[in-house]
Amino acid sequence: MMILIIRKIMMMNKNQISILSMIVVNNKNKNIISTTNKHMKTLTILVTIIVLLATSFTSAQSQSTEKYNEQVTIVSSFDPSINQAYKVNTSPQEMQFTMEKPEFTFQALNIELPTNITLNPIKPVVINADKRVVLTNNSLKIGIGSLISPYVDFFHSSGQKNDYRFDAHFYHLSTFKNVKDYSPSPQTNTYLDLNYRKFIGYHILNAGIDYSLKTNRYYGFKPDDYTTLPADDDLKQMFNMARVNVGLLSNYKNNNKLSHSVLLDAYYYFDKYNTSETNANLNFDVHKSFDVSDILNYQELGISGKVSYFQNTDSLVSTNDMLVSVTPYFNANYGMINFHIGLNFNLLNTTVSKFYFYPILDVNINIIPDALTIFAGLDGNVEKQSFLELSTLNPWVSSTIPTNWDNTFKAYGGVRGNISDKINYSAQVSWQKFNNMFFFVNDTNSKTSEPFNKFEAIYDKGSITTVSGEISYAASEKIDVNFGAKYNAYSLDTLDSPYQKPISEVKLGVSFLATEKIRIWTDVYYFGKRTALDLSVSPNTEIDLDAFIDLNIGVDYKLTKQLSAFLSLTNLLNSQYQRYYHYPVNGIQVMGGIMYKF
Repeated sequence: MMILIIRKIMMMNKNQISILSMIVVNNKNKNIISTTNKHMKTLTILVTIIVLLATSFTSAQSQSTEKYNEQVTIVSSFDPSINQAYKVNTSPQEMQFTMEKPEFTFQALNIELPTNITLNPIKPVVINADKRVVLTNNSLKIGIGSLISPYVDFFHSSGQKNDYRFDAHFYHLSTFKNVKDYSPSPQTNTYLDLNYRKFIGYHILNAGIDYSLKTNRYYGFKPDDYTTLPADDDLKQMFNMARVNVGLLSNYKNNNKLSHSVLLDAYYYFDKYNTSETNANLNFDVHKSFDVSDILNYQELGISGKVSYFQNTDSLVSTNDMLVSVTPYFNANYGMINFHIGLNFNLLNTTVSKFYFYPILDVNINIIPDALTIFAGLDGNVEKQSFLELSTLNPWVSSTIPTNWDNTFKAYGGVRGNISDKINYSAQVSWQKFNNMFFFVNDTNSKTSEPFNKFEAIYDKGSITTVSGEISYAASEKIDVNFGAKYNAYSLDTLDSPYQKPISEVKLGVSFLATEKIRIWTDVYYFGKRTALDLSVSPNTEIDLDAFIDLNIGVDYKLTKQLSAFLSLTNLLNSQYQRYYHYPVNGIQVMGGIMYKF
């Protein structure tokens, strides 16, 4: 019944509604409704409220109809999603972006000084944060080897926490015993390295100076095979290098600060035959964290660069070269993905000016945290194949060996991670395009060319595909095992083979703590087939150099906390293999000595 009354009221026009309202009000004032009709009174009040509401609604609808004529068109279905602006993007912790550009490094044999013993690094004493404790560490390692090889290695480190740090390192090793049947082959290696680090507010000042002296002889021939021999003075070689560097880098704890660094490095390098190389480099880097996009957890914009100057002088030519390189870059993190992108611009000024441009990309995807990471990237570079680099790799090069610039482009990819807390691994495949890679061949133009005992460098274009991998296993605190392997496949434009460069390399290292005082270690190196070009016959003939294994073993015995003794045996298989053509190494060698820390 009530529903029918409401419907009737809603169908009335304005005049009918007004009359009805007046009747209701009058009836209320005159108390016409009897007490027997209490329910009717309640209904009357309800009807009055409805009438007033209906009047307001009808009036508003009428005004809206008079002023507007709107049409609503539905263009899509309703999507009940939260607008992007109202989403709450939170993370349980701030992601610190660290870019690890993967690169396989292989420690080659020190053919020049095969009895080289690496100094164990000294662990600094822990300093309490609330005390300015002066820290001093020193170690002295001395020994003698079977090649009549005096050996000295001294290291000093001192400083105060958050104030300064001074390091000094002096090293000397000489060998005076000759390779059987060959020309005398003494060698020396001496260097002094000083470094100073000063903490200045939010910056760190680094400065360093070092000097090195290396001597050797061109012994790559058998005197009994020749009736006329080179003059003794023509068989001696000596390399000197003086180097200085100074740099300033920021030391902010907040990533939102403008981090920056600048480093000036210079050296002067010369040999016995008036061949010299001067190099100066200015390196810089500026980067800062930015909120470029809400999608990315961490974002960093930066720019790095280098200005490099070379002056090379020998008895034939003198050159001056300069390279200017600038790389704007962007680092970011998105969930399990870290990436680094950039553009590398290079302007090289030699006899002519050339411009090189390379895209830079490095992506790391953490498929399984700490267990499996996939990485891939692109890289490009322009660099000088300097006299310092060539003579360090091969100390028997000619003083007039040509140096050159090479521009390379590289693509790589691989995996790395941990199988357990004790095993970690990495594997990588890379392809690199080069335009001026050097290869060593025996010199035919110098005064001592008859025995063919010096090396020149020839350059070629091409590409190299490299497959490499490493795995380490820490069975316990007492044993560590490291294994690495590398295989190179060359594709050259003009040369038939990558002369003097190994195709495959393998290294195995094991360290075992037998007792609290005795540590036993071993290193095994394998170098695969290499090809040399024999210019002493016509036509020139390629010679395959045999693969070789170099087995080394040693024992360290801790007498006291400060004093220990060591004994090492290198080339345990007593093989006089040739690392370079006509240059065999000595057989088994023994060295012993003591080490004192104070």
